[in-house]
Amino acid sequence: MDEKPSGGVSLTKDDESSPAAPPSAWETAYIAAVTYLMLVMLGLLLGVLGSLHHGWSVGKVPVAAIALIAVNFAVCRLAGWGMGGKLGAAAPWTAWTAVVILASADRAEGDLLIAGDLAGYVFLIGGMVSGGLAVAATRSAEPAGSWLMRPGLRGRG
Repeated sequence: MDEKPSGGVSLTKDDESSPAAPPSAWETAYIAAVTYLMLVMLGLLLGVLGSLHHGWSVGKVPVAAIALIAVNFAVCRLAGWGMGGKLGAAAPWTAWTAVVILASADRAEGDLLIAGDLAGYVFLIGGMVSGGLAVAATRSAEPAGSWLMRPGLRGRG
């Protein structure tokens, strides 16, 4: 029954190999560090793109700023969900916040990317609030109140 088809690959399992070994602590830490770095870079990218395009509006409604607020919330929330904790949601949010604060600061030449108009304020304040809400809505890595139930803190009852 171990006949090989014309391609030379056996159709049956010849050897019972053991499952792959779990990654080492170093590999896990490396993967986590690279992932957090990528989330920070995503936050930087969102901040730069948002700073350049937040001013699009329909009439007096800053449509682009509102859409960018929703994107900011979604990215932070999904990052927190994917990383399994608040740090995952906070990584792109803090990078985004740093970029937009720098983009809204006055320079000696008088140039700035985020002006003090309705679209600028909606983008700045809405983005910061939506990122904060995304971090707050993300579950912590440990169950809530677990610090109260550690062996050293339990009653001896």
